[in-house]
Amino acid sequence: MRHAILPAAILSAALALSGCGEKSVEANNEKPSAVASKVAAANAAGAVHFNPGRWETTVKMVKLDADGMPPEAKQMMEKMMGQGHTVSSCMTKEEAEKPNGKFFGQADENCTYDHFSMGGGTLDAKLTCKAPQGSNVIAMKGTYTPETYTASMQMQVQGPNGKAMKMTMDMAAKRTGECTGKEDSEQMRPS
Repeated sequence: MRHAILPAAILSAALALSGCGEKSVEANNEKPSAVASKVAAANAAGAVHFNPGRWETTVKMVKLDADGMPPEAKQMMEKMMGQGHTVSSCMTKEEAEKPNGKFFGQADENCTYDHFSMGGGTLDAKLTCKAPQGSNVIAMKGTYTPETYTASMQMQVQGPNGKAMKMTMDMAAKRTGECTGKEDSEQMRPS
């Protein structure tokens, strides 16, 4: 389930941003830390800002295709299709003002944003991660306000054994108030 949590972390961080003015953040072939620096600079200039607080993100799996998936596992995944799973997280004022590469969901520098465009209430990004055990490509498109976002994400995972998995997920999030200290961070729960 870590693969489902990683994109949620990326999007809950990136899409919780708010466009304020006509400036946008644009990046091509850059590491998550470099993109985070650009977002922080846009935030400091007043072009992009975050609303800190408690956020609830609901993720729904829409489609899954996996090479060689056992029938029992495929049946279990099909049961999950369309069901929402929700995670709550706390975005602190400090995180909102100065995001870092980890904030964008991927701490290691084995990932590169092929492109990242955020501004005017829209996000369009493609992130590629490479590791000895395979690769991950995540494409995201969505809309956002200071308090909400919606996004669709397509993820392709290629394992070292040549087997591939493709999944499509829809996400929706909203700021629900101040942090309570009881946020579940990376633990998904049925909604």
